[in-house]
Amino acid sequence: MSVRMGQLLRLLNRTTTPAAPTAGDLWYRSDTGQYGGSDGLAGEPITVGPAGNLPVIASTRWHGLPAYGNTATANVPVDRMFALPFWPGRACTLTAMAANVTLALVGGNLRMGLYASDGALPTTLVADYGTVTAGVTGIRQITGLSTSVRPVLHYLVIGRQGGIVNLGLTTRATWDPVVSEATPTIAGTLNCYYIDGVGGALPGTFGTPAGLETAPAISVQLT
Repeated sequence: MSVRMGQLLRLLNRTTTPAAPTAGDLWYRSDTGQYGGSDGLAGEPITVGPAGNLPVIASTRWHGLPAYGNTATANVPVDRMFALPFWPGRACTLTAMAANVTLALVGGNLRMGLYASDGALPTTLVADYGTVTAGVTGIRQITGLSTSVRPVLHYLVIGRQGGIVNLGLTTRATWDPVVSEATPTIAGTLNCYYIDGVGGALPGTFGTPAGLETAPAISVQLT
């Protein structure tokens, strides 16, 4: 098929991969938001983007963000919400979200949620997942979620609310190239944006980030 200058190329729209594609065939998977193609060889067809920072998704399994870096622990300030880049490689559904408490917080909670982006920074609230107690150590999770996520940049948000002592959460010491700095500080562990003063429900818009930080590590269950 030839395409003239200025014309749009419309690909075959499918919900399954073609059974016997030939070299040069292209298609669009409307169920996953992915473009596919064939090089004529046997095996898995080629996926042509988007890749994101979570390129491979195994349905019903848990995926960690940030994906790299040595684990550490950090004290988390009260009412600070951390926004971690979340860019799935295909359309998916977010069904649960978790973090690891290393130092329990008496009378405090973890709040979690999801924001859309403008392609760079967090913008409007997609879902506020509520809170789970941070009063015990170990994995703390919020389950029973069902948020459809397109394969574009989003931000997962987690933060501490309330409590009378320090809260320790597992972190990963890594830099995320999606997160950009206003000045060249060359800090190797800035992997999220944050805002302060969120003592209740997540705001409808994230607003201008107050700064960059090393975020608590998050695990999300996707289907």
